Amino acid sequence: MFDDLPKRTRYLSYSYMIPYQPLEAIFAKASAYKGTRFFWQTPDRQFGLVGLGKNLLDEPTIGNVLRIKQLKKDFFKSFYFMGERKEQPVLFGGFPFNKNNRKTEVFWADLSTGYFVLPSVLIKQVKKELIVVITVKKEEKSLKRLFDEVTDWVQILDHLLGEVTLSFPQTQVSLENELDVTTFLQSTKESIEEIRDPRNPMEKVVLARQMELRMEHFSVERLIDNLIRQQANTYVFALETKKRCFVGATPEHLLHASATHFFTASIAGSITRGKNDEEDRILGEKLLKNSKNNNEHAIVVKKLTKQLANYTEGNLSVSNKKLLKNRDIQHLHLTISGIRKPKVSLFDVTQALHPSPALGGEPKELAIQWLAKKEPSGRGLYGAPIGWCDVMEDIGEFAVGIRSGVFSENAGRLYAGCGIVGDSDPEEERQETHVKFQPMLRGVKE
Repeated sequence: MFDDLPKRTRYLSYSYMIPYQPLEAIFAKASAYKGTRFFWQTPDRQFGLVGLGKNLLDEPTIGNVLRIKQLKKDFFKSFYFMGERKEQPVLFGGFPFNKNNRKTEVFWADLSTGYFVLPSVLIKQVKKELIVVITVKKEEKSLKRLFDEVTDWVQILDHLLGEVTLSFPQTQVSLENELDVTTFLQSTKESIEEIRDPRNPMEKVVLARQMELRMEHFSVERLIDNLIRQQANTYVFALETKKRCFVGATPEHLLHASATHFFTASIAGSITRGKNDEEDRILGEKLLKNSKNNNEHAIVVKKLTKQLANYTEGNLSVSNKKLLKNRDIQHLHLTISGIRKPKVSLFDVTQALHPSPALGGEPKELAIQWLAKKEPSGRGLYGAPIGWCDVMEDIGEFAVGIRSGVFSENAGRLYAGCGIVGDSDPEEERQETHVKFQPMLRGVKE
């Protein structure tokens, strides 16, 4: 039956170019595939992904790095590429923040322990070019049946992409409830005391809290469109299942792996944006000079450089510290990069860097244990790696899933975190997290 295909073939893939249109418009046009889609776009808006159709993975709820690495190894022998382009599919998904935390948040449902997708259809944006990658699973199908499936998808996409972009009604939010505020303030106070105690090694811990939403007419398509327009300098992402959708506009870059280099970034310390240019400049200078925020940022930089040095050759390249400005908030930011050591995988480094001191704390294991004890519920995919990897090459990119929320048809949970160090103040941290709710809240409501 498969004499014309290599015996190890499990997937057949075909790619071709299409005329450019915005990725958010394509995602919206694919609303009939709700529950199977994902969306990804980089801060410069020059690279992006939309996935849709059947998830071809046998076990999508993967929260295990070793299992993903094994899948990647199997993929290397499993794909047959039709045509001349041979553009490669990607795996897209997210890991859980803490796979060992038994207090996993029930609201996350089938996203609670991690989720990855090998999509039937991938649309890849590179600058102003769009490439479609169609993948079908061999199973027990004849070669003709496989080719017919590819042809069917080409025809479906030709029709879908030619449609007028749909408009979606504004979401009506009936409840905005910041959960467990008293618990958060008490945990912040206890964390400060723990850090100040000279007998304890903890330097920093990042506490998170939640806002509960009740809604009517929730539209992930409208939310993504709003985030693209409103939140400059962020990775905009969405990951859907039949029950839930995880969406965010995160400024935080965890790891980019090219064929030759690893790249990461330190984002920590924050202050609100000004009401005008002069106030914004003054606030930015205040952040650059603030000892608490600079201490928080220095802890992250020190840890990231130490970790990345284990997987790179020669000296690391570290940029100067500067301000990263989002619509509602500005951060201290710098980039770190190095030449890859041989035989070091993207997932080895992703696992080593997560969670960075910007999302967990320092020392890492101690901070994770503290969070599991002090936070009322688990984080699901919040604060964890989300992104993509090539199925054949060891390249890809993961961001950190902050400034984000998880949604059902009529409810949502927004997440916001703050870095606690010895000179933190509980009420100031509450106010900071309130500001960090605003990007997603505005995106939902407008």
